[in-house]
Amino acid sequence: MHKIKLPYGQGFRVVSIPSAVRYKILKVKEPAPSVNFSKSLTHSFNQPIASKPLGAFFTARDKIAILIPDKTRCCPADKVLDVLISRLKEKGIDRGNITVILARGSHSPHTSAEVKKLVGAKVYKNIKIIDHDAHKPEGLSYIGTTSRGTRVNINRYCAEADRIIIIGTIGYHYYAGFSGGRKLILPGVAAYQTIQQNHSLVLNKPPVRGKNPDARMGKLAGNPVSEDMIEAVELTGRGRIFSINLVLDSRSKLVRIFCGDIIDAHRKGCDFVDRIYRVSLKDKADCIIVSAGGQPTDINFIQAHKAVENASYALKDKGQMLVLAECGEGIGSDILPDWFKYRSTGKMETELRKKFVVSGHTALCSLMKAQRFDIHLYSRLKDSVVRGLRFTPVDDLQRTLDVFFRQMPDDAVVFILPKGGSILPSDF
Repeated sequence: MHKIKLPYGQGFRVVSIPSAVRYKILKVKEPAPSVNFSKSLTHSFNQPIASKPLGAFFTARDKIAILIPDKTRCCPADKVLDVLISRLKEKGIDRGNITVILARGSHSPHTSAEVKKLVGAKVYKNIKIIDHDAHKPEGLSYIGTTSRGTRVNINRYCAEADRIIIIGTIGYHYYAGFSGGRKLILPGVAAYQTIQQNHSLVLNKPPVRGKNPDARMGKLAGNPVSEDMIEAVELTGRGRIFSINLVLDSRSKLVRIFCGDIIDAHRKGCDFVDRIYRVSLKDKADCIIVSAGGQPTDINFIQAHKAVENASYALKDKGQMLVLAECGEGIGSDILPDWFKYRSTGKMETELRKKFVVSGHTALCSLMKAQRFDIHLYSRLKDSVVRGLRFTPVDDLQRTLDVFFRQMPDDAVVFILPKGGSILPSDF
């Protein structure tokens, strides 16, 4: 019997795999983490990609907006802010000219305690902080329209700043290709309608139905969602943006920093992530056990769904999938359950095309997988909620696995993904 420890919420769950079961843990050989966070960051500030060094990027009179991810992203923004704001002060920037914006897109607002945790006690006390609200017109400014017709409205503090500094982490994203970089602008500090218009590009243009095959995990070139985001960056003023892109390992330790131009530095970081975290497969599994990775990546169902998407690339049709995702804050959208009143993906897509909303797209993607695979979810969600998502609720993790193992043929293959959101199993 083999014991496997899988992240769940703020802790772990341990499952037992019989010796007779053929299983493989999908993992990668990760780079050694940085031994000195501050030193690595300073070095990257001074030798950026396709940009002036940070110290030459602004003047003492500039008003600076610093964009950081929200609570659903694993990002040591507080540590970056400590070093960054000290550097700004050394260059004569008054703290009154610095605004930190929580780039939460259309996600839920933060509590004071959550804000303090994200930015750190010192910044929380001394620097102006804005929790971006995508629904308040008075806090937004129109800056133009992309070639795909997306009307771009962004946070007015960001629009009016002389210089913008973004802080983000790079990982896989299931329809934008990769997280971080341009996503701090759109959806990060964009208006709700701007976000919906951009995300609607995941669907093929009429009369062709279905999802656009280029809007997928690990793809940038030709991805309409990502390319539309890049246009939003250009409208914002690419030349006034300095980006700080972090790559973290599976233990959330820093392994690499890519600073500089928001597009070029981010692309370099994406190439690095893809070299390390894409796992090539020769065959798919009959059964896959996937953890969303613990907090914050399993904070709600919408975030955990990204791990389900990754795992789907490694599973045979009609295969069994067991998902571990605490979902301590629920589903992540009040309206997502409403979409499951549509019993077919065809009907759901028809309604989504009438009025696109991000949660509707998540529901569509989830239903598509629920119809392809036998998916069981171990979480804190109520059983009725899980069934409403077309998944099977799991109360006893080990008992469910034991049933899986008894039903599998002798030659069945089991894959285990302890960090489902970080690693991309790939046969493409």
